[in-house]
Amino acid sequence: MFDVGGGELLLIVLAILLLFGPKKIPEIAKMFAKGMQQFRKAQSQFQSQINEIKNEIDKSADFNIKEYIKTPDKSENQEIINKSEILDKPSDFAG
Repeated sequence: MFDVGGGELLLIVLAILLLFGPKKIPEIAKMFAKGMQQFRKAQSQFQSQINEIKNEIDKSADFNIKEYIKTPDKSENQEIINKSEILDKPSDFAG
């Protein structure tokens, strides 16, 4: 994840030991673990909210498409009726 090798990790651990001392390390580890737990919880909540919004959008789009298919445009229907009336009229051409 961070591309940290064994030597680099050992150097980091030694630096932490020198800065905080051996008595503070368990407290720091607990705080770090608690922070990571809270971060994962917030990340999970954020992801679930995104999924809820996505599902609502999908349902809305699906509903709009179904309604559009069920109710054709009235102007298109009127245009078809007008064309059929023109075709039904007897021709004025002498033939």
